[in-house]
Amino acid sequence: MKKKQGVFYSVIIVAALLFVGFVIWFYVGQMNQTISDNTIQSISEMAEHDKRAIQTYIEIYWQDLYEIKERIVHDQCKTIEDLEERMTLECSSGSFTHMCLVAEDGTVYADNHITLSPENENQAGGPDFLSYFADGKEKIVRRSDNVETDGWLTRNSIIYGVRIHDLEVDGVKMAAIIATSDISAIEDNMVIDSFMKDGKSRGHSAIIDRNGNYIVNINKEIYKNEQENLYVHLSESTNSELSNEELARKLANREKFGFYHFHEEEDYRELFYFIPFEDMDLYFIMSLNEEVFVEQSRAFATMSITMLVISMVTVVCVLLVIMLLQKRTIRIVEQARAQRVFLSNMSHEIRTPLNGLIGMNHLIMVHIDNEKQKPQIKEWLRKSNSTANYLLSLVNDVLDMSKLQEGKVDLMEEPYSVDKMMEEIHAMQVDNIRNRNVEFYLEKDIPYPYLQGDVVRVKQILMNIVGNAAKFTPKGGKIKLSVSQSRVDDRHVETRYRCEDTGIGMSKEYLGKIFDSFSQERNGNTGEIKGTGLGMAISKLLADAMGGKILVESELGVGSIFTVILPSVIVTDVPAYLLEGEADAFPKEEGSGHSVRRDKPGKVLVAEDVELNAEVLLEILSLEGFETVHVRNGREVLETFGASEIGEYDIILMDMKMPVMDGCEAAREIRKMDRADAKTVMIYACTANTFQEDRNQALESGMNDFLTKPIDVGVLIKKMNVAFKE
Repeated sequence: MKKKQGVFYSVIIVAALLFVGFVIWFYVGQMNQTISDNTIQSISEMAEHDKRAIQTYIEIYWQDLYEIKERIVHDQCKTIEDLEERMTLECSSGSFTHMCLVAEDGTVYADNHITLSPENENQAGGPDFLSYFADGKEKIVRRSDNVETDGWLTRNSIIYGVRIHDLEVDGVKMAAIIATSDISAIEDNMVIDSFMKDGKSRGHSAIIDRNGNYIVNINKEIYKNEQENLYVHLSESTNSELSNEELARKLANREKFGFYHFHEEEDYRELFYFIPFEDMDLYFIMSLNEEVFVEQSRAFATMSITMLVISMVTVVCVLLVIMLLQKRTIRIVEQARAQRVFLSNMSHEIRTPLNGLIGMNHLIMVHIDNEKQKPQIKEWLRKSNSTANYLLSLVNDVLDMSKLQEGKVDLMEEPYSVDKMMEEIHAMQVDNIRNRNVEFYLEKDIPYPYLQGDVVRVKQILMNIVGNAAKFTPKGGKIKLSVSQSRVDDRHVETRYRCEDTGIGMSKEYLGKIFDSFSQERNGNTGEIKGTGLGMAISKLLADAMGGKILVESELGVGSIFTVILPSVIVTDVPAYLLEGEADAFPKEEGSGHSVRRDKPGKVLVAEDVELNAEVLLEILSLEGFETVHVRNGREVLETFGASEIGEYDIILMDMKMPVMDGCEAAREIRKMDRADAKTVMIYACTANTFQEDRNQALESGMNDFLTKPIDVGVLIKKMNVAFKE
């Protein structure tokens, strides 16, 4: 039995080794092929780049010839001698070594005052330049065929030429302008800095014509015999991927191609890549010793076994990670989809009430003078106010969500009464809920009624939850809001707020994402119910920031239970205003204005740069019996207050952002003034900047309190009366 097991395990091991060997062999083969393909791709990109550089260089020379011709025409040379002197000047000041003009009969007029006629060109060694322009060519570039080393045309010369049609000197009509440049000018643009080893380049480039003749060849070490034709070089090897005939056909067809060629004497393969020049009968060649990527293959092959083992282990780990991340990815995709839906819903939620506001404002303007329509106008105004408040709550939700997601939530730590807060929530929601024919109960078990924390944020959480319960509980249903406490230690207590309803409930699928941003459950029961999908997300983030949590239980068609658990510090030294049931001197809650008796009208300096806002503020204050003065920037505030009598102004309403000088700077300057009321005059920030950092900036500048726009008229009047009373 053991022997059979040993054979079985041996077979398994051998099979595993064979499998691993096969994988390694296949991997190395694919890797070599990939390296080869990548090398060819790299060479093709390098060749294309270098070819473009050289072609641009050649085209610049052609353009220089055209410009020289234009200058010769402009100078209106009268004689051939003038023409030759002009060409000598162009050579001395330009980039050409020699230059000549070729007449239509083939006569050459050179810059060195030599004239070569067709009949004595063999004696003088002058080429038949006009033959270069066969087949209607307008521009040529080629290497000189002259093997002499002491003339103006040598094998180290590159010949550039362009056809001309409008130049005649001393009765001789010229057909072409020819110039030469040293071959090194192009060679300097063909040096390959890549693929170097031990200071020796294993790659080279060259330029050939379509007959295989080298125009430029900087590879003097590889071609030790300095052959002048590529076909001769390739014919020395019997092991080449392309025959000379196939190569010639590809060159004639102006194809881009590459192939391997074996150097038998030096025992290595070379990769050639060919790319044609545009508008020229020339090819750019780049070649690379196969040793370059063979070295890379060896290095990779050495690493392949280790990599394979690591890869196998990594694959298993990656699969596990992918499984874990898949749920997260799905969650992100769903959240992105929910956000798109949210933006669509937000567009609808904003545009719908805006449409109502604009429409009602139009109706009010049309009927404003109609006495019979006054009751209707009042109703339109009431609805406009309600719609505006809805839009404001929408904006506040979006801003709250943005701040909370960035972790910038600012929580206040101040004493508050749990009992009073619960009564306020009940008072604010009871009419709305009972108008829907839904019963609303409040139960309290509060052994520690005074806690320290942010009462506004706690109230915001509970208002969101109770508001949702009201929206999703049909007629005849019940909503119960209760609060209970359990002591944690001598200083801390845990408060549980529980909201239970008999509403439509939620699906199990939706319960998993109820606290996601922009999340709303859409079904037949909720289709007509409005909302931004941010309320519960905001509530969850706020509860987390307070160190608490929110629990949800729900069943479709039965109802929902939300439980908010918040830890708090017990307040033992209760402030007098809480014990007496009075509001804070500067309450944050909305309130209604109640005027106080004043022996003289209070005087208010209103700093507001927006005329419409100023008009509204001035009218509201005037209706409440205040005397007002309006200024438009912080500089005017300083001038007006500085010119006033001591105690003339009771209150300054200061916009924070104004031209010339902002409100905070103006407040600081007032507090620095050398007058009795500079430190005591009440300054209220009255601004659309609603973040905590804006509030802190206002208070640090010397302001007494903070009013946010849109202005709550009730809160404004209440604060004004409190300030005047003090």
